[in-house]
Amino acid sequence: MRRVETVRRWLRHAGPGRTASVLGGYLAVRALGTGIRRHVAPAIGDFTASGGPIVTAAGDLLRALGFSADRVASVLAEYPAVADRLAERYAAVELYYPRTHGVEAETGAALYGLTRLLAPARVAETGVADGRSSYVILAALTRNGTGTLHSFDVNDTAGRLVGHHPQWRLTILDRRAPDRALRRELAALGPLELFFHDSDHMYLSQLFEYDEVWPHLVAGGVLASDDVDDSRAFLDFCAQRARRPAFLFDHRKIVGAARV
Repeated sequence: MRRVETVRRWLRHAGPGRTASVLGGYLAVRALGTGIRRHVAPAIGDFTASGGPIVTAAGDLLRALGFSADRVASVLAEYPAVADRLAERYAAVELYYPRTHGVEAETGAALYGLTRLLAPARVAETGVADGRSSYVILAALTRNGTGTLHSFDVNDTAGRLVGHHPQWRLTILDRRAPDRALRRELAALGPLELFFHDSDHMYLSQLFEYDEVWPHLVAGGVLASDDVDDSRAFLDFCAQRARRPAFLFDHRKIVGAARV
């Protein structure tokens, strides 16, 4: 039943052409037992062909996005203390999800740095799990002294690492129609300076989120996405808009970022 609803969502938001293309590939590779994720997963050559820089450290990603070396060094010098507090929080809280669901070390530092450097009034993220990314973004907003993080998930178990925070708004979307609910919520938020995708990593779901949030980002704002190696959606999105993204190759996953 859930698969049928997924196809219906894709048809509504992506149209029959894109849906048929993805489903055709999915059905073809199912016979080989590889599944849709492998069908749409990019190769390393796809990242290099995009023309964007490929880095392995948070500081290099931030500089690639146009922030000065001095400012980057200054805000990242704050991050070890945040990471220490996060480790203490992990030890104190009973978690619901495996740790592998959270963002990796350099990605966390990059999100902290982006939030400090952009000094955003509004940040949005999709896919919370236990809230590792939420925690580091909120730490930066706290340091900024202003700004709100709007987090969206379909599970009411999300966010245990954060608990409660005055600058946090967690919204649990209707899992029967999350795309429609997210579109409505984004329209109500207004302009965004930073968006981070970390929810459903299938091609059409990723592409839907990128397409929806891009018009809401202000000039100089950043669209960032975890797990861009799970599908070609981020590469296709940037190519369609002639954007030159930057990529952070973390320990297990690849993060992509493009600036408006």
